[in-house]
Amino acid sequence: MYYVGIDCGLDGAIAVLNSDGTVFRIVKMPTVKKGKGRKIDLPQLWLEIWKFTIGVEDPGGHAPSAAGLRSMTYSFAAVEAYVSASRHRYATYPAKEWQDTFWKKPKMAKGQKFDTKAAALVAAKRIWPEQSFLATEKSTVPHDGIVDALLIAEHTRRQFR
Repeated sequence: MYYVGIDCGLDGAIAVLNSDGTVFRIVKMPTVKKGKGRKIDLPQLWLEIWKFTIGVEDPGGHAPSAAGLRSMTYSFAAVEAYVSASRHRYATYPAKEWQDTFWKKPKMAKGQKFDTKAAALVAAKRIWPEQSFLATEKSTVPHDGIVDALLIAEHTRRQFR
């Protein structure tokens, strides 16, 4: 059995775990140009996902900008429609739900914001200490989409095993 985690943002990723939680495969979200921007490359997405149990992050109804919300909503809808139409077993999770599996957000002082990306990286390094979280060999900063997709896959594995 394999478990797939999808961070469906344009800078997201797809992670596949074996049933024992080891990393099987990681790919950055496939995208194509759309006007001045990008959109998910659905035909390529089809090639990257097999018939596994899949967890998809639901971005919810909030984003820093209207354009960001529109992009996230489109990406989520495209991924969920694909997964649903192909009859994969799947679940969607708000970010807070899968994050609560790996850490509890501390109470912050007024005006301070908790860094969920840093917390996700710490959690992922704890689970997969030998794993590179870089998008390419030339990258120097961990890829947030890869980290999140791996944690979503692990959350899905824990939910469905």
